[in-house]
Amino acid sequence: MDWNAYRSSASPNMVFTLRPSAHLPTLSTRAGFGTIPLSSGVARFVQGGVVKTFRQATQSNLMEDSLSQIPDAIDVREGLPRPKWDVIYHWADTNLDPTSLDESWTQIARDWLTRLADSLPRDYALHESPEFLLLAADHSLGQRVLSSSERARRVILKTLNGVASDQGFGKHVVLLFADTDSYYDYVTDFYPDEGEFALSGGMFLDVGYGHFAIYPAYGDDYERVIAHELNHALLRHLPLPLWVNEGVTQVIEDVVMDSSYFMVDHEILRRHRTYWNSQTIDGFWSGESFYSPDDGQELSYHLSQVLFRNLMSDFPKAVNDILNNANFIDAGDSAFGNSCNVSLADRVAQFLGDGNWAPRDNYTVPDA
Repeated sequence: MDWNAYRSSASPNMVFTLRPSAHLPTLSTRAGFGTIPLSSGVARFVQGGVVKTFRQATQSNLMEDSLSQIPDAIDVREGLPRPKWDVIYHWADTNLDPTSLDESWTQIARDWLTRLADSLPRDYALHESPEFLLLAADHSLGQRVLSSSERARRVILKTLNGVASDQGFGKHVVLLFADTDSYYDYVTDFYPDEGEFALSGGMFLDVGYGHFAIYPAYGDDYERVIAHELNHALLRHLPLPLWVNEGVTQVIEDVVMDSSYFMVDHEILRRHRTYWNSQTIDGFWSGESFYSPDDGQELSYHLSQVLFRNLMSDFPKAVNDILNNANFIDAGDSAFGNSCNVSLADRVAQFLGDGNWAPRDNYTVPDA
C-alpha cells in the first residue's frame, strides 16, 4: 500500500468512537480435514451469488456429523457446545486425508455450527459463501454480512499485500448473534472467571478454530466490526505488539469502509496528557490497557492510531517492514530502531511531550 497516499486522502473531520475487540491466546490456526460428505438432512441453494446451507438438527444428523466420529470432541458449557480443539486436532493428524484438508476442516466447522444453532434460543441458520461460514438468525442480515465479509477480505489482502496472510485450512467462521444474552453467554467462556471487562460489539476469538463473534448492537456498524476483526485474523501469524495491531487495524478498517471516525482535537490531547505517565504507558506497551474498563481502553485505541498514522506520515516506506518485524516482547521498539532509526519513546514524546515513555524488553502476550 502507498501509506503516504492514504494518509493524504483520509478524512480528517470525523469523531473517534470506540469499537472494542478481544485478542485471546492462540491454540492453533483455523483448520482443515479430508472430504466428508453432507448428510441427507442438509439443503443447499444459491441466492444472489451466496451459497446458503440449512440443516435440520435431527438426532440422525448428530449421529452422522464429523464431530461424532471423534471421541470426547465436545464439552457443553453455558448450555452451548464447546469443541475441544486440541482433541479434534490430535484426531485429525492421524485420520484425515492430507490432500483435502481445506474441505474437511470446513465440514468440521459446518457440523460445529449446526450443533451450536440447535442450542441457541432462536431459529439460527448456516449461511455460506466462497470464503466464509456464517451462523445467523436473521437470514437477510446474514447474507449482507457475508457479502461485507467477502469484500473486506479482498480489500485487506490487497492493501496489506506482503503482510496480511490468509493461510490456514477451512473457511472463516462468523457467529452473528441476535441478542446480547446469547452473545455474552458465548464469549464469556473465553474470559477469566473473575475480573472487570469492557463491553464489546464483536471480537476475533483466536482460540482453536479461530472465528468471529459479533452482536450488531450499533446498526450497520457491523461492517466496521467485521473489517476490524478480520484484519486481526489476517495478521494473526505475526507476533505484533497489541498497540501496533490495533493501530494498523483501525486504519485498514477505514480503508475498507472508505470513511474514518478518527480525529485529534484539544480535548482528546488534554485527556491523553492527563492519563499517560511512566506507569500507565507500560500498560499500553504490554497491551493490558486495551482491556481496561476505564478511560484507558479508549485512550489506548486512540493512541495506537495516533502513533500508527504518524508512522505512515513520517516513514511511509518503512511501514510494511515494521509490521513484518515488530515483536510484542519489546513492544516493537527494535523494529522502529532498525527501520526508522527512532525509538518508541521518541515517537510518543512527539505527541505527549517529554516523559519516561520507553518500553521494557520483556513483555509477554497479555491475558484477556
